[in-house]
Amino acid sequence: MAKSKNHTAHNQSRKAHRNGIKKPQRHRHTSTKGMDPKFLRNQRYARKHNNTKTEESAEE
Repeated sequence: MAKSKNHTAHNQSRKAHRNGIKKPQRHRHTSTKGMDPKFLRNQRYARKHNNTKTEESAEE
């Protein structure tokens, strides 16, 4: 008896390209879930004190 076929990628590339291989959608705000807590804490303070635009408009 002949050995059975183990693997083939035949036609898979064609099937994938029929509807086009698309890039994953990029969201405006990526999730911070699972990120480094120390980095996130600093990010929070940095956002809190990022008032450059409002200060300039208040002076004028």
